[in-house]
Amino acid sequence: MIKLWPLKPFHFISALMICGVTLLCSLGCWQLSRAAQKQALLSQASEARTQQPLSVHALLTEANPSTLRYYPIKLSGTFFNDQTILLDNKVNNGEVGYHVLVPFLLNEHTLILVNRGWIPQGRSRAILPSISPIKGETTIEGYLDFAYRNPLIKSAIESNIIQWPLRMQQLDMGLLKDTLGKNIYPMLVTLNNESSFAFSSPKAPVVWMSPERHQGYAVQWFSLAATLFGFYLFTQFRQRAKHEHANNCKNC
Repeated sequence: MIKLWPLKPFHFISALMICGVTLLCSLGCWQLSRAAQKQALLSQASEARTQQPLSVHALLTEANPSTLRYYPIKLSGTFFNDQTILLDNKVNNGEVGYHVLVPFLLNEHTLILVNRGWIPQGRSRAILPSISPIKGETTIEGYLDFAYRNPLIKSAIESNIIQWPLRMQQLDMGLLKDTLGKNIYPMLVTLNNESSFAFSSPKAPVVWMSPERHQGYAVQWFSLAATLFGFYLFTQFRQRAKHEHANNCKNC
């Protein structure tokens, strides 16, 4: 039978201190890593938005469309107003509403979804809001962004019956391709704020938490680690001083 030696209080406290400082420093390093990632995204967006607007040819010949995120784009064509999509559960200034996405014809076989921005839900979910159509040949300007998907949402639509405008919980490009009978480009166009076709707040921030905020959290974690280590040293020196004082008294 293996005999387990009791852990002395000094060793136990030291082990706790090492674990605590290691954990706090790890959290601080993670926050610094997140800050670097966010800064890289901001730099990428800033650089992309200084480029010349992409053409339809450049859009369709790009092998990896995700690399075009935040690139400006200028398109001329027609909207499929009768197939408007209402992306559900979008909040603006505390009010629930929709993002209005309208298919735009890139070529004979391909559509791209254009985000016209946010509109309020209204008093009842049972009544879908009326969307003003964009008629005729139109030129639009905006930038490319991801078509976000939430892995926690299993079904993109509430019913198997397709009715327009179509309320969707999240974008399902496969479903839209089957429904519309055309390829759907994997990126969205978000209209510029000054566009006459844009509703409220079409733009989303590049990052929801700034690099500076992550750095602030990192400083907090490192400060806690330093405080814990300092408190450990203080208690150990104090215990040592008490022990030496007790020994001196015994020798008196």
